[in-house]
Amino acid sequence: MILPNAIDILGVRVVPLKKSQLVETLTTWASKKQKRLVSHVNVHGVNLAQSNDRFRSVINNADLVFCDGHGVMWGASQLGRVIPERLAVMDWIDDFAACLADRGLSLFLLGDEKGVAELCGGLLERAHPGLVIAGTHHGFFEKNGRQSAEVVEKVNASGASVVMVGFGMPLQEFWIEENFQGLNASVIMPVGATFRWYAGVEKRAPKWMTDRGLEWVGRLARHPLRMFRRYVIGNPLFAARVLAQRRHLSEGKPVG
Repeated sequence: MILPNAIDILGVRVVPLKKSQLVETLTTWASKKQKRLVSHVNVHGVNLAQSNDRFRSVINNADLVFCDGHGVMWGASQLGRVIPERLAVMDWIDDFAACLADRGLSLFLLGDEKGVAELCGGLLERAHPGLVIAGTHHGFFEKNGRQSAEVVEKVNASGASVVMVGFGMPLQEFWIEENFQGLNASVIMPVGATFRWYAGVEKRAPKWMTDRGLEWVGRLARHPLRMFRRYVIGNPLFAARVLAQRRHLSEGKPVG
């Protein structure tokens, strides 16, 4: 399918997609031999791209970047553009798994603590008969050198069509960048904390919160020290940057 034109939000190119479009695109790419890098951004990711040139480069070099946050949707609206849905991986992974099962395609889960990816994979297989979890591996290994090379070998030996990597930003994106050429899967993508949420190791915020752009409140409540800078400082900073971009655009000035 032909993808919509990307929206520039603070120098990050985000493709405005509906869930059905994303799942169809990923499934089609997974069935082909051409390798694709798929990524996502939320407010934290866009903020990170402002201060980390490498991260911004990795994101913008992906074949597709989708929206994983209501804040990014808000940012697009302030720039006169529309992103139809917030596409958190948890909200479409079951649809994607069902499509993979239908087409005989397989999935490798890489990341999180020992046993979490394995638990997630088992639940996915039970929920979607015919789905093949080609392999799993935890994320606590040296991200370069021998251990990393062994993980790449394990992924390739599994024959997986899709590799999901859950280390958290920006570590997952950097590891994918460094190992992209050596991986054989058709679709390679970072997925953050998806495995632990799907496995029930950590609970997501209630649906009424996630549907209203308040998931960050739930995460802040659970991890106040770890998430303080990301949300209490990061959210207002993102809003200020977006409003500055809108002002520059209205005045015909370059954004930078």
